[in-house]
Amino acid sequence: MSQSAIRPLVLLPTLCLLVGSTLSPQLLLGQGQPPSATATQNPSQATEKSQRFLRIEVEDAIEAGLIEQQLKIKPALVRDRGFYYYGNEETNELLRRYGYEPVAVNPENVLTRVVRVTHRGTEEDLAKVGVVVILRESAYWIVRGTLAQLRLLDRLGYQIEELGRREPRPRQVRIVVSRREQAIEVGAHRVDIYSVAKSEKGFVVLGGAFDDSIDELRAAGFKVEILPDPPGVMR
Repeated sequence: MSQSAIRPLVLLPTLCLLVGSTLSPQLLLGQGQPPSATATQNPSQATEKSQRFLRIEVEDAIEAGLIEQQLKIKPALVRDRGFYYYGNEETNELLRRYGYEPVAVNPENVLTRVVRVTHRGTEEDLAKVGVVVILRESAYWIVRGTLAQLRLLDRLGYQIEELGRREPRPRQVRIVVSRREQAIEVGAHRVDIYSVAKSEKGFVVLGGAFDDSIDELRAAGFKVEILPDPPGVMR
């Protein structure tokens, strides 16, 4: 049996205790609310100076939740199979006892921010830097990028602004699917689903999505109709 298969089994004996106490069902099952477009991973200066930024590999959100609850190691970020955290040699030794292999990484290549970028050049130029365009507006883009990528944009002459209280608003979308089960796949593309209703052609999914999610849906073969914004939305 592989180490990755053994690790969750070692941590599982207190799973029932966790479910009954501090570990929420949403976290345990990886079913929490979709992250906001403006969710920013930005560590405090004190933490950044006193500990190293490290990564271990986990199987899923259940294992990540067990590590946080049983080993008391709070993640700075959980992305795909990466569990990123700030720790020292004592923390790393604890993880090694459970078969994990901590690896130091540069936080500027992992932690991200969402900012507003005034139009300059083309979207393809932004893609070359590696940032993700979340929203395309008439005079600016809303992009998500690592700290290193945003620093490069600044050096290239792009005008970058903090969002402040200007929370980006998702598009309102209508998607028709042939089977109700496909609504789950729609949600997997980070669509905030408002409703799923039966129609003559199948099922109509109404929801909110940012442009990067809409791009993914269309690439996956879904027909996405963008609806007018609700009253009062300013872009």
